[in-house]
Amino acid sequence: MFLRLFHVLLVVAFVASGWASSAEAARWIRITQHQIDPQAQEELIDLRKARGSFIGFRLRARRGAVAVDSYVLNFHDKTKHEGGQPFRLRSGERTRIIARDEGERFPESLSVKYQQDRPSERYTRIEVWGLQSRQGRRAQRPEKLMAVPPPPGRVVQPVAEPSSNDTVLIAAQEIEREVKSGALDVADKLGKFKRLRLAVRDNDVQLETLTVRFDDGSKKDFTVEEPLLQNSSTPWFEIDPSKFIEKVSLSFREPTNLTSPTRIELYGTHSDGWLASDGEGKSFNDGWILLGAQTAGFIGFDNDVIPLADHGDGFAKIRVNVRGRAITLNQLRVIYVNGEEDIIPVRSRIDAGDTYGPIALRGAPAQVREIRARYRSRVIDKVIDTRGPALVQVWAKR
Repeated sequence: MFLRLFHVLLVVAFVASGWASSAEAARWIRITQHQIDPQAQEELIDLRKARGSFIGFRLRARRGAVAVDSYVLNFHDKTKHEGGQPFRLRSGERTRIIARDEGERFPESLSVKYQQDRPSERYTRIEVWGLQSRQGRRAQRPEKLMAVPPPPGRVVQPVAEPSSNDTVLIAAQEIEREVKSGALDVADKLGKFKRLRLAVRDNDVQLETLTVRFDDGSKKDFTVEEPLLQNSSTPWFEIDPSKFIEKVSLSFREPTNLTSPTRIELYGTHSDGWLASDGEGKSFNDGWILLGAQTAGFIGFDNDVIPLADHGDGFAKIRVNVRGRAITLNQLRVIYVNGEEDIIPVRSRIDAGDTYGPIALRGAPAQVREIRARYRSRVIDKVIDTRGPALVQVWAKR
């Protein structure tokens, strides 16, 4: 009798041990939580900071109800999982397991479309949870190519010694699927530049030629020998620094075959003397000179760094110009070369084509090392017909 009871207890202990091992092998991890914009019809939630890979996912509502019309879960390997059936989650409720797969996958983003008649609750959050195995917890996200010039980092870094920076983001454009050509329009009299380069952000692109068109009607063609890989850039192209650029036309070797729009960015180096106090730049744009720019993402609010080109003996005031689409601007921090800073609370919508400022600089003329901004592109902008993010520019005047 005692021996039989011992065998039964041994079996129970073995089974319990198996359950415990299984529970330890895969567990639920909250990847992120996102506060929903009650006015947004669609939002994109960034999942690239998730550590490791996952074998399943679920969504959970928190602090309010969530009414989803459809969603797309995008992965690092360009695959995706689409949920086309509308559903509602009350606060605390969660979905069934979605995108369950035998393989390990790295999530990139979650695109969510909300139901039109959903109630607008101010503090509702949607959480993304992932089912992660022991192997997934150890997995490393594949490295991505990152060639110069990458966009300035989204994470604010401690103030360091001022360093030389002569590269400015001039223009940015979303390139759609199955096109053979494209163009980046440059604002009138934006500045004069002695060299240019292109960067591609979201997909590989087979670029063939690049044509720089100047405002006097002349042009200069360049051939791009190598394919542009995701997050890489072309070599520098030397151009005539005495002319203003009107646009840069692009020709592709074959129609783009992209799973999503690709952002092409145009960078330039100012012509010699353009930024000097006695330079040519003061003769245009009522004396305002472009010092730096950055694109504003759609995912929550970016705490962004906009590095500024070296500008000699400084300026008296700055302003922020917005191109492409409207942004919501929450804060500006002006970081001077001596490490001091001014914090300017804004909390304002700025439409495309509008300006915030001017802002008087302390101890003018002052040298500013960078601008740190908290902003995001407006997802819905009925005035501007563009899918791309806003271009936020920092201008200065003596």
